[in-house]
Amino acid sequence: MARAIEWLRLEATGVIGPRGWRSLLAPLVFVAAAVALLVYDHVNERIPALIFWLALGLVVTVFARTLETNRRQSLALERRDLEAFSDRVTGLPNRHTLHAHVEAALAAPLEASRVLVLLEVEELQAYGDSHGYAAAEELLGKIARHLTVDVEPLGGAVYRFDERRFAVLVPAGQQQLGEVVLLATASLRAEDQDTPIGRTYGEVAIPREAGDAETAFQVACQRLAVHKQGHQHSARRQAHAVLVAALSAHRSELRDHLRTVAYRAIELGRQLGLSREEIDDVALAAELQDVGLLAVPEAILEKEGPLDEAETAMLHRHPLEGERMIAAAPDLAPVARLVRSSYERCDGSGYPDGLTIDAIPPGSRIIAVAVAYAALTSNRPYREALSSTEALAELRRCAGTQFDPQVVEALAADLVAEAAPASKPVSIVG
Repeated sequence: MARAIEWLRLEATGVIGPRGWRSLLAPLVFVAAAVALLVYDHVNERIPALIFWLALGLVVTVFARTLETNRRQSLALERRDLEAFSDRVTGLPNRHTLHAHVEAALAAPLEASRVLVLLEVEELQAYGDSHGYAAAEELLGKIARHLTVDVEPLGGAVYRFDERRFAVLVPAGQQQLGEVVLLATASLRAEDQDTPIGRTYGEVAIPREAGDAETAFQVACQRLAVHKQGHQHSARRQAHAVLVAALSAHRSELRDHLRTVAYRAIELGRQLGLSREEIDDVALAAELQDVGLLAVPEAILEKEGPLDEAETAMLHRHPLEGERMIAAAPDLAPVARLVRSSYERCDGSGYPDGLTIDAIPPGSRIIAVAVAYAALTSNRPYREALSSTEALAELRRCAGTQFDPQVVEALAADLVAEAAPASKPVSIVG
């Protein structure tokens, strides 16, 4: 009964409007007086019945119009409140909502700590000038959707921070910061365009590095500015972006696969104790592992039957071609070496150099396991995707011959950590 009464109250409030019953006081007085007068006249038969009903219809019309006006005012206020906490273009929560969620994170237990990452779409103004205002808004909407798809599985949320920046708020214990940043910034590219959208970021740990929301915003903005200054002059990043764009344009089906490999390689590098610089090399190499396929004829790549000896030899040269392309940018020399050795096998049966486990760079061994796991857990024309357990069993079967056993066990530990119930993020959104 109580629920029914509350429902009726809410429905009445929605119809009456934001000012409540006070907004109906004047119309009610008018209606009561008019009806009383008409009834009196009708009883005394001083006016024809037609005039009575016309007058009554007018009263009802005025009353209905008053209700409709109040309803529209109520809807307008609701829209205003919605716009105050969400972005019109992307539909994402805006800075005001982010402020509230950061404050909630500051008040939450330590195990529910968060990482705030600000992301800037650098070439948005130039993109809008070239393609038009509507195209720029469409691009922002696409970026928002991609970020949401990438971040929500981590238990995080995406926000429109301001005109050119997005914000990502994720559980601090769910993933390493480097993986979160790569995951988020990987989405900030213009699809089907020759030039990728630039991306820079600034991060802050909450509450460890900030005691309130505005301080957190200031720290993240400062770090974003520093990163942007270095990023704009980084030949390494620019060359990598060009090569990734070329590979994606030529073989678009590899885009998502290589991103998945990069994310997994970052986590394996962390598990194995690589430095931040080494992990960065591994991540870049993972995205460019197959760039050498650009030098392989399409007839070989698309051939349905078995390859002959000459075709196989040409295919096995693609790591060398990839190294050559990447090494054209001197700052990417360490990445080029990792790409060259990413198809080697621990027993020496790989290519192009036939290296054994001790001679294969650790980053290349990590990429090999990440690539294999991503391939095994993806659908293929000739088989369905394996489960995580089945894929891990297959990698363990090949450990010591094809894969580094230490890297395979690092993957096993990473999968256990992902599946642990304790890793489930604590929601701070009310």
